[in-house]
Amino acid sequence: MDNFDTDKIIKYVGESKQQVIDSRDVAKMVGKTHAHLVRDIDRYINDLDQNPKLDSDQFFIESSYQAGTGKNYKCYLLTKQGCEFIANKLTGRKGTIFTATYVSLFNEYEAEHNGKLIANGDLNLQRQDLEYHRRYVAVKEQEAANKRAELLIKIGDRQEEERYRQAYYTEATNQLMFPITNGLAVTAGAIAEQLGTNAYNIGKWGQILGLKAPKGHRSQYGYWSGDRYYYNEKAIEKFQEHKKEIVDDDNDLGL
Repeated sequence: MDNFDTDKIIKYVGESKQQVIDSRDVAKMVGKTHAHLVRDIDRYINDLDQNPKLDSDQFFIESSYQAGTGKNYKCYLLTKQGCEFIANKLTGRKGTIFTATYVSLFNEYEAEHNGKLIANGDLNLQRQDLEYHRRYVAVKEQEAANKRAELLIKIGDRQEEERYRQAYYTEATNQLMFPITNGLAVTAGAIAEQLGTNAYNIGKWGQILGLKAPKGHRSQYGYWSGDRYYYNEKAIEKFQEHKKEIVDDDNDLGL
């Protein structure tokens, strides 16, 4: 994968300080002209806007830049979801490499940002200090997984048969860990403590609700690290929505 300066590539936008990547940088990553990519994104936005449940701004944020002539041109700022959308439109090696590249960029930025906070002592003490430290460690685990993915891509490139190349590319994609968004990733035990149940019951309902990915894989709700599965805040919200059913199930078991 090419090396990109995360401090220059990753930008903030809006009051929420959402992390985004400029479409000009994305065009370089996927090997397209910027005009071609903008045309594709225009079409994607048109498709997304046909569904009232989807908000295209969650994927692509319209922006502009000034060329050397002083003329303004349209560009887009892509969120992590927008990058994932583009990656899903790419096939084979190109899609795998772009996925590995943008995931690594977001992860590296978070690792550097949280690392600087810890090194500079800018964190609130007590509970928040521990939470940021845990998040920093989790991001480091993600970096290691993405390094494995990069190695698998290189091995795949050396395979003579297409089926073996694709097998390595698929495994590389499975290895990728996406950045933790909207806060910390937590274990079943931590969620069980919040809801007043036990870790076994949380694991069971994680599968029932489709929040727990197969062993060794990740999903939008969490990821595996070693033998432990970590849920993110999206998953926690789902558990909260089904709290009564989960706790009642626990009581029915007599636990």
